[in-house]
Amino acid sequence: MNMKLKKILQRVAAVIIAIIVAGGAVWLITGRSPMAIIVKSALHQMDTESYDKAMADKTDKRTTEIPAGIVFPREVAQYTIGTMQVFEVPAENEEKPVVLYLHGGAYVHNFTSQHWKAMAEWAKATGCGIVAPNYPLLPLHTAAEAHLLMMQLYRELLKGIPAHRILIMGDSAGGGFTLALAQQIRNDSLDLPRHLVLISPWVDVMGGDSSLQERDNWLTIDVLQKYGTAWAGQMDVADPMISPIYGDMEGLPPTDLYTGTWEVFYTDVCKTYDKMKAAGVDAHLHVAQKMGHVYPLWPSHEGGKARREIAEIIKTNSKN
Repeated sequence: MNMKLKKILQRVAAVIIAIIVAGGAVWLITGRSPMAIIVKSALHQMDTESYDKAMADKTDKRTTEIPAGIVFPREVAQYTIGTMQVFEVPAENEEKPVVLYLHGGAYVHNFTSQHWKAMAEWAKATGCGIVAPNYPLLPLHTAAEAHLLMMQLYRELLKGIPAHRILIMGDSAGGGFTLALAQQIRNDSLDLPRHLVLISPWVDVMGGDSSLQERDNWLTIDVLQKYGTAWAGQMDVADPMISPIYGDMEGLPPTDLYTGTWEVFYTDVCKTYDKMKAAGVDAHLHVAQKMGHVYPLWPSHEGGKARREIAEIIKTNSKN
């Protein structure tokens, strides 16, 4: 090796070491990984202008596509339930669970690449099946229509998959929808899913902790309330179908709830957990200090750790 090349390699090594040391120092001082800090700083705050723009967009969102570059371990099928597009990845075998995943997005935005990446990751790591409905969204649709189609989908799933193999999971709005759907399944005396996973669930559309607003540089409480009111349509915003924190928790399946202490939903998620425990539900609360909304979907150390935990939950529920 000539001296010039050796010096170049030494400099590269020095830079790498400096980056590692700096990253470690940031992590030690802030309690967050450097990538988590980058992700949080890149988020854009909800505002009235973004709400007005989203609600003025009359684009038909009933069809969407999986982004290029995201590969599932098994072939993805598509079908419709009524007018609702559904994506389905089969389980590796009949012993593996099937995850019914309800995506977040304030009931107005469709799947993001992070949703698809997480679902593909879980399907590969656990062998589980994935069912991802493109449920009706604002501004053209409201909760009443979406819930009817989701109940129809769940009934169809039960025809081919026993309830003890089904997990329902969701993030943000999809997390609130998951809890509301589980309550409705119980109320209709259908076989309950085996497990729920709620990632930063939006459980009270008129809620949110204002004392945490300055820490949350993504969600804005008053804008969320506008979306929640629109989603309710002609229904009461306190109806459990809209705000499931007000629903009866008794008899619900075992549930894991994820939240960060720097999101405005933190207090509502903790209240939901307390209410579930008081009702005798086998609930587990996962709290990440100084982390924001839906952090398990973030491309960071903390997000990866949470996704691996969720994968273990999925694997555990593959046992009969």
